[in-house]
Amino acid sequence: TITTAPTVHSSFRSSFTFLSSGCSAPLPCQDCAKMLGAIRNMNGGRESRSQRRKRRKHHRRHWHSLPPTIMVWCVLLILSTLLFNQYPEYKKVLHLHWKAALKQGQYHRLLTNFLCFGGKFDMGCMMQLFFLAQSGARVEQGRSMRFILMLIIGAAGLLYVDYYKMLLAARQPWLSHRLIYAIVCLESWDNPFQLTTLPPLPLPPFPAWLLPPLLSLQSCLMFGNDWRTLVAPLVVSIGIHLAITILALLFPCLDHYYVGAMQFGGDWGTGTGTGTGTLGGGDGKR
Repeated sequence: TITTAPTVHSSFRSSFTFLSSGCSAPLPCQDCAKMLGAIRNMNGGRESRSQRRKRRKHHRRHWHSLPPTIMVWCVLLILSTLLFNQYPEYKKVLHLHWKAALKQGQYHRLLTNFLCFGGKFDMGCMMQLFFLAQSGARVEQGRSMRFILMLIIGAAGLLYVDYYKMLLAARQPWLSHRLIYAIVCLESWDNPFQLTTLPPLPLPPFPAWLLPPLLSLQSCLMFGNDWRTLVAPLVVSIGIHLAITILALLFPCLDHYYVGAMQFGGDWGTGTGTGTGTLGGGDGKR
């Protein structure tokens, strides 16, 4: 039988002894190191206090590096998910319903459908938050006024397409998925010839303007999303880019960076975002 000693002296680092019935056998150095490591970490394999502090500091540093608009949007998406888990009846009040919005004066639905995922919070929603925090943060990149104008134009375009059922798009109660996909496309239009990749697909680096169609193809083939849900945000993102380009020529202040933008760029780097996800598809159910 093996008994545990209450403490281990530092001189025992080179060897450790099994306490058995009248005999003892030293462990090899490698096994000794494993045993000593297990003794030092007596909390059942959980991370130590210093490791928790380092992890929290790392997360806080990246969280505080997010631009303000992206940070508020991510917080609202998370809070709405928690709200729907506890009170699902609020979905009936916040989802997009054109008859209630136009005839009953519930205009808040035109905004709240972009602030909620609506459906079950699954891996697709987690990947969309990741894309929003990566690609969306780089699109804003110190130009919050310009980014807010992008969101207004994109939301108005998606609402127009949804109301008139244009671009093969059926009416959906939640449009946040499509707006996030349009933001990801915007980053590709801002840097069209910069090389990027699309893991986990074994593709060589390709120009960023190919990322939206490849991401749509990946979303359809690997995640089974309907390709018709990806057409509208793709076309709307092109309209947003053209509108912002024209407005930036008329109002150069839209391209001005606020103080601290370069610090944000250094934290997140430059270039287009990569990854996998179910962007644009999987719109939430009522």
